[in-house]
Amino acid sequence: MRIYAVADIHGKTEKIEKIKQVASEEAPDILVIAGDITHYFSPLKTLDQLKNIPIPILTIRGNSDLTRVEGFLQSQKNTILLNHTPLIYRDVRFLGINGTIPLPFVSKICFKEVQRLDGLKHSITPKTILVVHPPPRGICDKVMNNFSAGSFGLRHLIENHPPLMVLCGHIHEQAGYQFFQNVLVVNCAMNKTCSGAIIDCGKDMHLKVKMIH
Repeated sequence: MRIYAVADIHGKTEKIEKIKQVASEEAPDILVIAGDITHYFSPLKTLDQLKNIPIPILTIRGNSDLTRVEGFLQSQKNTILLNHTPLIYRDVRFLGINGTIPLPFVSKICFKEVQRLDGLKHSITPKTILVVHPPPRGICDKVMNNFSAGSFGLRHLIENHPPLMVLCGHIHEQAGYQFFQNVLVVNCAMNKTCSGAIIDCGKDMHLKVKMIH
């Protein structure tokens, strides 16, 4: 399966147009958006533009997506809001965690992050693709390419219950990928030079990642 992963659209029309262009050129089977689709206000315009993307969209809500965005996403025909209940798509298992709280040099999924992540651990398998907005602490998470700002709780989760891969964003300047204890972590944030990542995965094949520049 070919996945096109992006994050941090922030309601910008030019980013959605770029997504359409890449989807046309790379022919992914599915689009995964790791949060920050909108920019707080007037989300309907952005979500309406997603309707024109001709492949299924799996997504989560980031810190710039207000809670009501979840309801809008659930009502659109081509979008599926990921959550703690596993979603199987073409034999691939997806889990999602919605929300992020950005704090000075640290990010949390929510105020009760430990409890929320603890409830997720039994759903994670070595074949799971986990979609979150912030990166795990110390992996693709340096603000200004200097100070780590990822989630301690997320790092602890994947250390003890490793999935196949983690798709994230949030730290725009750290778009890229890294392996952490055999877990592929892809920061697919869209920025001035990067437009997400193409990931090829399947049974009995090595993961292949191409950042879109």
